[in-house]
Amino acid sequence: MSHAFISKIAAQVSLPYRRQEMHEIVKRNGSLEVHFICGADCLPYGKYPRLFELWACTMIKTGDDCWNPETRTLNLGSSFRDFLRLLNVNVGGRQLKVIKPQFERLFRCTYQILNLTDPNQTDMAAFVVAPRVHIDWLNETKPLKRGEKADNWVTLSKEYVRMLQDSPVPVDLPTVAKIKSPMALDVYWWLTKRYYNMHDRVSIKWQKLYDQFGSDSAMNQFRRNFKQAVAEVLEVYPAARITCGREYVTLWPSQTSVPTVAQTCIAEHASARTVDAQIKDAERAVQEAEERVQERRKAAEERTERELAAERARAELDAYKAAHDGLTPFEVARRSHDSQAMPDDRMEPGIEPTLF
Repeated sequence: MSHAFISKIAAQVSLPYRRQEMHEIVKRNGSLEVHFICGADCLPYGKYPRLFELWACTMIKTGDDCWNPETRTLNLGSSFRDFLRLLNVNVGGRQLKVIKPQFERLFRCTYQILNLTDPNQTDMAAFVVAPRVHIDWLNETKPLKRGEKADNWVTLSKEYVRMLQDSPVPVDLPTVAKIKSPMALDVYWWLTKRYYNMHDRVSIKWQKLYDQFGSDSAMNQFRRNFKQAVAEVLEVYPAARITCGREYVTLWPSQTSVPTVAQTCIAEHASARTVDAQIKDAERAVQEAEERVQERRKAAEERTERELAAERARAELDAYKAAHDGLTPFEVARRSHDSQAMPDDRMEPGIEPTLF
C-alpha cells in the first residue's frame, strides 16, 4: 500500500492535540465550522484517533474486505494491526493502554458540521462516530494471528461514513509513517489538500490558522508549535512551499504529495512516449548492428576471395616453377630473351651484322 485517504474534514480542521477540560470545541476554516462534542471523559486527542480515521477512510475508499458497506461495519483485527505497523506503530502493551481509551473517546464523540456559506440558510449535519462497538482484540492475552477471525467490530454511523466518502484526500503512506506529532499530521493533510487546486500564492493570517488548528494553547505557543510542525513536514515533504512570517503564513503552488489524476495521466502519456522512443532507439540500434554484421560479413567474404585468389596464384607459380627447374616465368622469359640475342663477338666469321 503506497497511499491512503483522509477525510476532507480532517484535512481542514483538527481534533485536539492534548487532553482538554472543555467538553466541546469549535474549529473553523472559511465557511466550514465543526463542533466536536465529548461523549466520554474527554474529547479524543493525539495521534491515534487521527490514525484510526485514516485507516477507516482508506478501507472504505478502497473497498477492503474488512469493510461491510451494508451494515457499515469495520472488522478490527489483523488488518488494522498491519496498517499500524505500516505506520511504524507496534501494538504492544504500552500502546494498548493509550489506544483503547482514545478509540472509545472517538467512537463516542459527536460531530456537528455546519456550512456557513449562506447566512440565510442552515446547512448542518450532526452525528456520533460509532453507535455500536465491540472490541476485544486490544487485550494482550488474546493476540490475533493473521487470518484469524475475531468478534471485534465497529459499526459507524451513516453520516460519519458519508463524511469519509465525500471527496477524501489521498496522502502518501510512507510520508505519514515518518511523521511523529499529531499537529504535523494535520499540517501535512492540510497542505496536501490545498495544493491540489492551488494556482496562485495564498497568504493566511495567523488567527485563521489558530481557529483551524489551535484552541488548546495561547496564540504565541500555537505559533511556535505550528512552525515546529511545518519544519517536521518539510523534512518528509520537501516539495511543499510554505513560509511562516510575522503576520501571515504563505503558501505557493507546489507539487502534490500524491499525484492527481491529471498528473498521473500526463505521467503515463510521458512514460508511453518514453517507452515508444526507447523501442525506436532499440530498433534503430538493432538495425545498425545488423548492418555492421553484414558489412563485416561482406568484408570477410571479400578477404576470403582475395586469399583464395592469392593461394591459386601461388599454386600456379609453384607448378610452373616445378616444370621449369624452379624458375619463375620472369626468369624463364629473360633466359629465352638472352638466348635469342647473340652478341657481335660471338658471331661466325664472314657474317656481317644486319643494320636495321
